[in-house]
Amino acid sequence: MNQTGRLIGGKAALSLGVLILAAPAQSHERAAKEPLKLGASQMIKLVIPQPYSSNRLEYDYIVPLAQTARDRYFFDAKVFASEQPLIGASAGSDFFQAFGQSARLGVRTLFEQGNAFRGASVGYDSLWQQGEYYQQIGAAFEYTKRDYQLVLTMGLPMTPPGATASGDTPLASVNLQVSLPTGYPGLAVQPRVYVVGSDSTGSAVGGQLQFTYSFARSWSATLASNYDELTGVSGSLTFQVLFPQRQAESIGAAIHPSLINSFAGAVGNNGSRVIRLDNAPAASGN
Repeated sequence: MNQTGRLIGGKAALSLGVLILAAPAQSHERAAKEPLKLGASQMIKLVIPQPYSSNRLEYDYIVPLAQTARDRYFFDAKVFASEQPLIGASAGSDFFQAFGQSARLGVRTLFEQGNAFRGASVGYDSLWQQGEYYQQIGAAFEYTKRDYQLVLTMGLPMTPPGATASGDTPLASVNLQVSLPTGYPGLAVQPRVYVVGSDSTGSAVGGQLQFTYSFARSWSATLASNYDELTGVSGSLTFQVLFPQRQAESIGAAIHPSLINSFAGAVGNNGSRVIRLDNAPAASGN
């Protein structure tokens, strides 16, 4: 009888052990099949350049259109305003120098069991500055892993060169940026190479180096410096906040916690969403 009891007890212990070992796998499998539960996100960004350029305040509203366990289809609407430069503005100028908007329709897809995602987006941008109106179409491609990111953006003006009375020419742009860890917690280095130009100005190759420090989960600060032949050296300091803050367990689908902000956030500017004119410094920062 004791031997039978021991045999039954052994089988029960074995069954319990199997259930314990299987529980995480079953939980992960359920998470992988469960649709994403990412609601709308908002982002506020303040870009502070050198004194002879314009401070810029941006607001993004990112709303999901459809979500599956791996895919998030979204619409990203940006509005922004730039003030007159602290140095060099004409006497009697209005406080604001420019207003603009940028819209992106895109999709992001998780892969590698939620440890990476890729994305693509297209959209329309416009800029109103000193009585002139500029337009362009834009596109972006993203590849993001836990500690690395590759972003390709481009903008193509819809305004013919020389069609504006002011003589300012909108520039086409192609920008390639990578984000790499530095080994210091929360600090990333982001080198960028870009090409800008138009029929009247010709093309110019430029480079930008920026450091981004992320803190308090959804806050970040970016220090950037860039150079190209059209405008020389310029730089900026950018402060950014994304809200609401989210926890991994509230997302539903399997996604690494370090990817939540970038997966739910706005499509990066990366030099293309804010239309650049030939007499203006590069749109530094993210």
